[in-house]
Amino acid sequence: MKNKIQAIGLMCGTSVDALDIAHVEISDGKKIKMNLLNFKMVPIPSELKNKIMKSFEQNITSRFLCSLNFEIANFYANEVNKFIKENKLNKEEIKFISSHGQTIYHLIDPNDTEVESTLQLGDISVIAKKTKITTIGDFRPADIAVGGQGAPLVPKLDQILYKDKNKIRLFQNIGGMSNVSVIGDHPLAFDNGPGNVLIDKCMKYFYNQDYDKDAKIALSGKVNKEILEFLKNDPYYEQKPPKSTGREKYSDIYFKQIIDKFNYVSPKDIISTITFFTAYIIADSYNKFIIKDDKKYEVYVCGGGANNPFIVKTLQKLLKPIKVYDFGKLGITSDSKEAAQFALLGYLTYTKQSGNLTSSTGAFEEVILGKIAY
Repeated sequence: MKNKIQAIGLMCGTSVDALDIAHVEISDGKKIKMNLLNFKMVPIPSELKNKIMKSFEQNITSRFLCSLNFEIANFYANEVNKFIKENKLNKEEIKFISSHGQTIYHLIDPNDTEVESTLQLGDISVIAKKTKITTIGDFRPADIAVGGQGAPLVPKLDQILYKDKNKIRLFQNIGGMSNVSVIGDHPLAFDNGPGNVLIDKCMKYFYNQDYDKDAKIALSGKVNKEILEFLKNDPYYEQKPPKSTGREKYSDIYFKQIIDKFNYVSPKDIISTITFFTAYIIADSYNKFIIKDDKKYEVYVCGGGANNPFIVKTLQKLLKPIKVYDFGKLGITSDSKEAAQFALLGYLTYTKQSGNLTSSTGAFEEVILGKIAY
């Protein structure tokens, strides 16, 4: 007999473009299945987005973070309430909200006076009280507590939903950062490197735009070999998985180094090069750490980068003859994937099942993730 429940998943990535809200139905029989019922992307208000972006900097106060934690939670709760009203949902039928929260800092390379840690804002007690729905969140700390890097977490969910008997599937998410999940008998997952983070910084710096719509700027420029070699020269790309990185690595300081060092290169060529590099480093990581027989593999791209034709076409060219598809081919749109899957991660917590894969995060045991607010 299958047990069916409804839940809402919330996701806002490091690009801070939008709050993704996914209303799903999860059924648990011999195999867990999930259907997407409703989905909405809510743009982050500019004032809140600016505060979140500011929180990534070093010189902020604890007072600022204290307030921001509740501001994010209030925004999430208000948007969930609107979403429920718009779709005429019955709150009593929704078992829980599962919120990833807003990652502020992911510290997996501490110095001698620090410890490995992570911080996501958007207090779940505030969300629970303002929506009157049980809320689950703060998933990453439990994995770090047992020796993991707290990321990536999605691979466990991909294994549950999308494992195929005949082919090894590579699920490539390109958000602020890029990360891949290898779905097969030997699961693996890791962060490839930057996704849209450096492209978006360029667009803001040179054109005062949030992103390169349809890759128009990147496609109008040329790849600069000197910049490309500079970007490739990072030991992270040689490090074996499991591994993770974050927006803090590709900070404004790092971005300024690129701009200052290559100030003689045109903006469109810089953007073209960084966009090419985003695809290159993904393909390079496959060749170094994943691909052994190209006949067994297929790639599915999701996240904001899936809408960038330059990135997708470059991936197709670099990975040929391996096929590269949009994740929507599997039945859930690439935009809704992460929010929907965090609803599933909440379900694992709700039913007291482990939510991490040791092969993905490097943890020494699989554990129940997250906290629950009633």
